[in-house]
Amino acid sequence: MDMLIPDARRPAVPGAAGCGLPDLADADHLRRWLTSAGVDVAAVPDLPNWNGGPTPDPGPRHRRLPADFDARVDVVLDRAFRQAAPVPFGAAVLCCYVRQLCVNAWKCSYHFDRMWATLAGARRSWSTHRPGVQDPADLAAADAAVLLLDVLAAEIAVENEMLGNNLERLADVARRAAAGAAAAIDAAAAVPRVGAAIAAFVAAEGAASQRYDRTLARAGTALSAFFAGRADGPNLLADALPDLRAAERGDGCDRNQRSELRAYRRTVQRLVDERDGSWLHVDDGTVGHMYPFAVRELPPDRVLDAVRRTGSGWELAGVRPLAVRESMDLDDVWNGSDALGRRYDGAVVALPEVTVQDLDGRPLAAMTAEVRFSQLGNHSLHLTMDLHDHTVHDLYTAVLLSAPEHAEVRVRCAGGARVWPRLSAFAVDIVESVGERLGPPAAVSVRPGMFHVMITVLQASAGRSPRTPRADRQPIESIARLREVTGGQVPLLPVPHLVGAPAEWLHYRASDEVVLDVGGRTDEIVARTCNTTFIAALGSPAYAITNRLQAGEFVASLDGLFAGWFDQLAIFLAAVTRQTDESPDGQDIDQLAHQAEQLERQRVGLHTFAADARATLDLIRSPALVASPLVARALSATLAASGFGQREAELTRNIDAVLDDRLEQRLELLVRRRREREAQAEQVRERRQRVWLDTMLAVIAAVGISGLGQILQAGYDLRATAALTTVLVIVVIMLVVGVLVWYVSKSRQQGHRPRRVLRRRPPD
Repeated sequence: MDMLIPDARRPAVPGAAGCGLPDLADADHLRRWLTSAGVDVAAVPDLPNWNGGPTPDPGPRHRRLPADFDARVDVVLDRAFRQAAPVPFGAAVLCCYVRQLCVNAWKCSYHFDRMWATLAGARRSWSTHRPGVQDPADLAAADAAVLLLDVLAAEIAVENEMLGNNLERLADVARRAAAGAAAAIDAAAAVPRVGAAIAAFVAAEGAASQRYDRTLARAGTALSAFFAGRADGPNLLADALPDLRAAERGDGCDRNQRSELRAYRRTVQRLVDERDGSWLHVDDGTVGHMYPFAVRELPPDRVLDAVRRTGSGWELAGVRPLAVRESMDLDDVWNGSDALGRRYDGAVVALPEVTVQDLDGRPLAAMTAEVRFSQLGNHSLHLTMDLHDHTVHDLYTAVLLSAPEHAEVRVRCAGGARVWPRLSAFAVDIVESVGERLGPPAAVSVRPGMFHVMITVLQASAGRSPRTPRADRQPIESIARLREVTGGQVPLLPVPHLVGAPAEWLHYRASDEVVLDVGGRTDEIVARTCNTTFIAALGSPAYAITNRLQAGEFVASLDGLFAGWFDQLAIFLAAVTRQTDESPDGQDIDQLAHQAEQLERQRVGLHTFAADARATLDLIRSPALVASPLVARALSATLAASGFGQREAELTRNIDAVLDDRLEQRLELLVRRRREREAQAEQVRERRQRVWLDTMLAVIAAVGISGLGQILQAGYDLRATAALTTVLVIVVIMLVVGVLVWYVSKSRQQGHRPRRVLRRRPPD
């Protein structure tokens, strides 16, 4: 982030206000000026920012550009340049605006790809609309301003290489940036006088960048030569110091720039002081990059069954597995004594070799790759590289590869056509593909920043320079000696998320607190930080550290297990909160019954989840997990150093938070309301039946009257007219009696019906 760009080095542009131009280094001024000129730039600020865009990505953010991002950039900037081109100096001002937005984005983000894409899109759009600009001053001013976009893109690339510890390429890119700045200065000189304000701005920016980038190029060349073991390396470092001091104290240097140059200078000064010391070399070791993950909604035994049955036919992010092993390669120390027969084991999906290259195609690393599926649910992706005759600079470069903040590189998996920008992006894509292959309802919990680096050293030596020939090095035979040499602190440090200067590990001191008390010899060590584990056994055979390595990997993989549990709890909590926030007043019996059934399922599922999680945690903490008391002790110490106890306590609190009184109260409320609705419905049903019964009795009584009419007709020998009159009177009596009874019963029913409280709708 903003390692190279200063904030206050930009001088006031002479005559800018008089020419009606804004402050060319202020994004707000530039935006207002462009908007008042009729240029639509509303969508431009979103382009270079890591969190820009119409909708955020709901999945893991591993700096993956949307597939249509370049097209989106072209649409937004093409419209802006089309509207700016007819405005006097509009295209030049728009270039300055895009540049300043990228500068601001650079201050707080490592998402360089968005910035590069925005800068490249601005250049494309200017090339498209350049032929339509007729005024020579406008053309020259925009041509000069667009060159500053190229300089900025190169300066961002300098920081990119620093993040990957690629000093050779850092120096190359810094030289390109300085050359681009020189070209911008020349272009500014060719701008006609009417465009003097823009010309002065471009010339000042170009001069500052040229001085700065030349200094970085020289420092990068010296650093690269020194760590490569070249004979002239120490002299180049000594010669770079005066340049760094002069640039740091220069009049054109602002506060930010001065601090960045100071960071470079202190590193170079420290290396000059250490050049005759003893430097760490790793003769035999490994660096493993672990990316833990969990599978939710599918029990581990079903996951393992799917892997063993179908895993060989999977395609993971375009990568075909080499093989599926039905068990892990574990020592028999994992054959513990759990009463239920539970243990740590699983299946492995082996992937083709993974290679890493820089952006020029030069190889950086080659690794074996495999996805391990555990029957306890702590799954992980492993990428392992061997260390043979590696310097401490090489070790530091290898360790940095895991981080999502790492430089953009080219990651490939043999047999596949895809290219990933960094290991973390590759890991997330592979794990997400695992979830897709398992199919619904399976879902994975994975994060780009959830990684762990396993470092093992079996043989080490010390030399008089950072890269001393093996014949001239002295073996390191104790941990005390390893920690004394220059670079001995590197395997004891966490992977940083922020890199301020090349080789800044020189300024860190390893804490004794990271060293675990696991017993062992004076030539052995186990140390753990928040994202690294270091295991060294300088006088032991390779198999002697296998137990500790596997214990360290097991503990590191628990990050994924906890992530899955916490994600599942968050989903539970969201569902319960959504349902408990719904008012039951307007719901009928069926809706109340459905919601109560859903909540009951949620409660049962949560209790099952909690019981399973606690059973797994009990097993992890139990000495019965492993067969050896010494390994159990090492495992317990590693668990404690990983913060296992704190995460277990947090998980318990989260479970209790979901299973709080609200869930029980909601279920009781739903049951009570359902019973009330059922009682009301039963009363309505009974009253309706009583109405019909009363009506039928009235009709029957009327029919009885008709019988009396028949007696009268027979006894008094009534004629046709009289008989008809009698029948009509009987019918009228039947209707009157029936209606009267129905009305009285209905009135009684309404009189007993519970009254509803009318709620007024609140005013808008």
